[in-house]
Amino acid sequence: MTGSVTWPGVRAVCFDLGGTLVRPELVATTGQVAEVLGVSLEDARALMGKGAKRRPVSPQDLAHELAAHFGHSALSGPLSEVLERARCRAEDPQLYPDVPDTLAVLRERGFALFALTNALGSSVPEHDPEVFRTLLDGVFYSARTGAIKPEREAFAAVERASGLRPEELLHVGDSVNADVRGASSAGWQTAWLDRHRPPEGLVPAASTLRLHSLDSLPPLLPARSGRSTIAPEVAD
Repeated sequence: MTGSVTWPGVRAVCFDLGGTLVRPELVATTGQVAEVLGVSLEDARALMGKGAKRRPVSPQDLAHELAAHFGHSALSGPLSEVLERARCRAEDPQLYPDVPDTLAVLRERGFALFALTNALGSSVPEHDPEVFRTLLDGVFYSARTGAIKPEREAFAAVERASGLRPEELLHVGDSVNADVRGASSAGWQTAWLDRHRPPEGLVPAASTLRLHSLDSLPPLLPARSGRSTIAPEVAD
């Protein structure tokens, strides 16, 4: 098996959350915020990326900040409701059906398993959900690291915690820019998880592999990770 695998040197696998491990809402939280405020999705995304995804913040405080920024202070209540619902979903994530078995197989083989996500500070749970503590060695939220994918520092946080070199890490995600290009630029191995039809005009890095489900991931990795049996030290 080791002679036919795609990534023989990989010792840890890192996953995106929303759209990769976790089923997203039909309308993402940022989209719901944009609808409440009556602003464009691009404007809402720009503001979220500047600060709301880089620091912990309560749903109420973020709602007040967003409402004040766009000059709609009266909308802080409806915004708080949107952000509170998002936090509740993050505390009880709904996984795709192929996630538990795939991660269990990789864990049995000795791979370190992580998640790396661009998360609103208001959506980060106080404690990682039980399902993540069972399946993963650690979850890295942008609101805790201060860096968002595709920034190099977002991936460096995983490298420091795992003690592994970039080429020993595989990142799997559904975003061409944040996941594929970000991880590739960091020197990681990459896999593009395309669960749905890809957007027109978006072509991932030529060196990445395109998957349609996580079920196809284990055969592409070594039978054993080859890493030390000592668990990686992951910072909170």
